[in-house]
Amino acid sequence: MSQVEDIVRKIIETSPAGNDEIIVNDIKSLLNNSDSNKLISKLFNEQYTKSLNEGGDIKLIRLNNGKYSILSNYNYNRNYNKFFDINEEIQFNYDFINNKVIDIENELPSNITINEEINNLQKQLNEYLSEYYNDESIGMVIPFSEGYKIIIVGERLNDSNYYNGKWVSVYSYDNENKGLSNISKIKIHYYEDGNVLLNNIEESDNIGSFQINELINEINKFDTNYETKILKKINELNENKFKNLRRLMPISRAKIQWGKSIGNYKLGQNVIGGKY
Repeated sequence: MSQVEDIVRKIIETSPAGNDEIIVNDIKSLLNNSDSNKLISKLFNEQYTKSLNEGGDIKLIRLNNGKYSILSNYNYNRNYNKFFDINEEIQFNYDFINNKVIDIENELPSNITINEEINNLQKQLNEYLSEYYNDESIGMVIPFSEGYKIIIVGERLNDSNYYNGKWVSVYSYDNENKGLSNISKIKIHYYEDGNVLLNNIEESDNIGSFQINELINEINKFDTNYETKILKKINELNENKFKNLRRLMPISRAKIQWGKSIGNYKLGQNVIGGKY
């Protein structure tokens, strides 16, 4: 691994929530050579095809039809090096330089089968997101050998008010023992008159054992507890670390429903409160 590649990888891994296009342009300016696009594409693909507990991330994207999808380790077909969207029943590549979906195939990988159980779970997940998350969010149910991955990704990008944030949750459900586990990741960047970056990862190997029709309700409970925990941390930062900031990181003890009252809140609520 070259030193240049290692530096670019670190930039991508540690970049705050926001538009990757800005990062791409900055890296291209730094590299200033004809091979920069190839290296950038390689390292972004690497970042979004690693699991969260390995330092990877999940990218929220728009398909050519305007609907949201994701790039992640969990919907990546390594046999053909393509991502897939189970809701749209397609496979595709992604152009990281121009931020667009390319090479679309109108079929899922042969090992991915949609059944009634997946459809019902996806419907419940969509209803949950519609109630608690903003419009820049997506949920996806993906089958794997032991059961299902339930993925939630939401963003709020607000450069005009100097903050961006992303919420990512991956729930794993084991069909055999009915066990539910989770890893959640939050990134918040607040950069008016300085920089405040909040990164948090929460893992739970055993939330409990549940029937499949109970999963979304349990996910709601877990997300709410995580939200409360993060808001408590933000409050502690306000009281202890950021006393001298011109504007404190706002806090609310009330549960916030994204998309309904979100316009009344700032950083902590806009990025964390109400689970998007």
